[in-house]
Amino acid sequence: MSHNDLTTTADDGSIDSSLLAFERALQRHAEGDYVSAVELYGDISPDSPAFHEGQHFLGIALHHLGQHEQAVKLLRASVAATGERVDWANNLGNILNAQGRFDEAVAVFERAVAQAPNQALLWINLGATHDRLAQFKEAEHAYQTAITLEPQSQEAYRLLSSLYERQQMQIEAVRTYCSGYIVAPRETTTPYLLGKAYYVLGRLDEAADVYRQWKEAEPDNPIPSHLYAACSSHGAGDAVPERCSEDYVNVTFDEYADHFEGKLSQLDYRGPALLEQMMAQRFSTGANLLVLDAGCGTGLCAPILRPYASEMIGVDLSGSMLELARQRGLYEALHKAEIGTFLASVETPYDLIACMDTLIYFGAIEQLFTRFHATIKPGGWLIFTTEISLDETKSYQLNPSGRYSHTAPYLRQVMERSGFDCQIFNHETLRTELQVPVQGVIVLAQRV
Repeated sequence: MSHNDLTTTADDGSIDSSLLAFERALQRHAEGDYVSAVELYGDISPDSPAFHEGQHFLGIALHHLGQHEQAVKLLRASVAATGERVDWANNLGNILNAQGRFDEAVAVFERAVAQAPNQALLWINLGATHDRLAQFKEAEHAYQTAITLEPQSQEAYRLLSSLYERQQMQIEAVRTYCSGYIVAPRETTTPYLLGKAYYVLGRLDEAADVYRQWKEAEPDNPIPSHLYAACSSHGAGDAVPERCSEDYVNVTFDEYADHFEGKLSQLDYRGPALLEQMMAQRFSTGANLLVLDAGCGTGLCAPILRPYASEMIGVDLSGSMLELARQRGLYEALHKAEIGTFLASVETPYDLIACMDTLIYFGAIEQLFTRFHATIKPGGWLIFTTEISLDETKSYQLNPSGRYSHTAPYLRQVMERSGFDCQIFNHETLRTELQVPVQGVIVLAQRV
């Protein structure tokens, strides 16, 4: 709500009662005392320079009191009397919107943007009105115009992102949301989400810079260190760790546990379904296998493995994840440990080790596979998934997502050298991110 500067003193030095009534009305209006405000607006003389402004704000007060028809009538009259006041037209459009009169509101906002085409707020409100009418193309144009005029407008980005989401345009929705996030004042953003936003937008150098600053501010925090390595030079160079640190995995998944399975469902995570197909293809239920679920997480794969197992053990680094796995009641034992460390302590070898969606936190896997071999019975089985890298100039790479991918030749070489015969090597889509398939493999290997 705004008004012109007016003085309560008449030309002859006396107090102008209309202007005094106007000022008092505005005060009552601002306090939310609309009944008193309406009475005071009514005391303004038609000859007063405050008359049209008083009528305009009288209309707004009547709207708040539920007298909508009279409110719109007064607002239209005031806008017509002083056509240059696009802020008043904006008020009229907003009140028409509040009353559900969207077609009328569109007409008002269109006249306003024709008169003041450089005002981003008018375009935002026009877009929001088109949006309510399911006029998506018109709404998109209005929001995009607002962003062009005011690139720092988080509201325009938010509304445009929401528009895309309702149309199932997930990539556009996420990218637009991220574009709005990176223009937010830095005191309102978190470095994790800010870096993630830059990563989603493909601006990896800026993501790396965010993580670098976060790393310097919190040198003992494992998350910025790992993400900085992932985004700097796209996971290339001497600084790339051979695997995620135990601290990184612990912190990440302990915080993530309660939302983990819901998030995977949004990503169309296919690991359990692929495992189910593999087990049904090669094993018989009631096979009485001693099974290790390596990197078991919340136990997503437990219902699939259980029918084949006489005994099933789970191991994971995250205590919060293990607590959720324990609630399934499908494991004989659960251990909080790093997989390699746990394997080194195993006394009774396993018939089957399933390692689903876990190698993506390892780069170099030679030592891990040597331990797999040592803890699987001769003729026993290893099933695993991992993401696939098509860049065969290096064995593996750390991706900006923070996950590792491996080349097919590297995987086959490691299996052969560690004493496994690769039986099945299927290329599959493991999940989707931003509606883009994440390519990987599911592998069945037998210890020789």
